[in-house]
Amino acid sequence: MEKLKIFFQKIFLDKESKQKIEFLKQLPIFDGVTDRALYQIMNIMYRKTYPPNEIIFKEGDIGKAVFIIKSGEVVILKSAKEEKILTKLTAGDFFGEMALLDEFPRSATAKTTKESELYFIYKVRFDALLKYYPRGASRVIYNLARLISARLRHTTEDYVKSF
Repeated sequence: MEKLKIFFQKIFLDKESKQKIEFLKQLPIFDGVTDRALYQIMNIMYRKTYPPNEIIFKEGDIGKAVFIIKSGEVVILKSAKEEKILTKLTAGDFFGEMALLDEFPRSATAKTTKESELYFIYKVRFDALLKYYPRGASRVIYNLARLISARLRHTTEDYVKSF
């Protein structure tokens, strides 16, 4: 029965849904996630187009979603005495991923630099996915852990090199 359901999903998915799944397959956060799980993830994703210079979230806001850049550019800013650009992100990059793991305040601000189309997944929706589709969702968490670890390692190495 389940194989038949997957067969019909593949046949009857509209062109936009097929393109979205193909886009997701290219992202490291979804590495090793099955088509079936990607279909479920696609169903909990939202899409929004942001104009240039739009703040997506501010440092200190409670994290509620992870964002994936479909097109455009986003900068991650850290405020101290003045704003400092930590990184620029483009199509295929993601940010705010720690919100899927906890609901702590954001550590930086995210802002568009040009019109940007973003997909996002709310933590509450992801938690439900984890409950009903644990294999696919746990693979995403595993990938997140690896990617966060790599980012932390890179940051630590840069910090050590500055001495």
